[in-house]
Amino acid sequence: MDTGSFATMIVGLFAITAPVAVLPIFVAVTAGQSDGQRRRTALTATGTYVVVCLAGLFVGNAVMNLFGVSVAALRVAGMAVIAVIGWQMLNAPTPSDHGASPDHGASGNGGTAGQGMAPGRTHFHHAASNTKVSAADSTRRMPIPSPLRVGIMPLGFPIYAGPGVLSVIFAWGSGPKPVYIAALVAILVNAMLIIVLDFLAAPISRLIGTEGLLVTEKVFGLVVVAIAVTGMASGLLVLFPGLGSGLIRTG
Repeated sequence: MDTGSFATMIVGLFAITAPVAVLPIFVAVTAGQSDGQRRRTALTATGTYVVVCLAGLFVGNAVMNLFGVSVAALRVAGMAVIAVIGWQMLNAPTPSDHGASPDHGASGNGGTAGQGMAPGRTHFHHAASNTKVSAADSTRRMPIPSPLRVGIMPLGFPIYAGPGVLSVIFAWGSGPKPVYIAALVAILVNAMLIIVLDFLAAPISRLIGTEGLLVTEKVFGLVVVAIAVTGMASGLLVLFPGLGSGLIRTG
């Protein structure tokens, strides 16, 4: 595998995982935790992400064979899922929308949970995994969540290791030439990036602000849609070889 393809795997997985867009959710679910507990939550979430991704990488091919699913069909279906996720990221609610409804996308809170939050907001909604996380309310005394409980679910799975990520991982581990080594490195590199971002979640959220997180999520959404279109096109050409010759004749 050439360096360009390897870099594409890392960047593509990062765009689909979108850990920057998850920062407000991380801040919300760790509200009340000490700095040490937040770090343990980040490590637990990242460990869960790695375990789920590795399971998909090495077991996904066997599951596909069991159900008689071809690599090309999986690629088209997976890219369709990724395209929907990217479209949802592109259509993340704008800051002006936040006051209209208590439930909005992951990029809606620019500060720490409970600070700078839109009036009446009770939840963060992670569209890619359809997961709702209660926003912290400074007027109520809430029990402090344990790092193990919130680190495994919902952060590690299904927020970080969501359906889009697993679709890509399944495809990497399937076919006549699975890319195990490159996929393993891509997973570990993204895991390290998740740890760094989660360790700095509160200051990054305050620094970037609501608009910055929204712009970041929309940029990642555009990248994810582009990845999905490219992957779906290549999968369709395998399933329907006539499409390629038809395009050549019409071109």
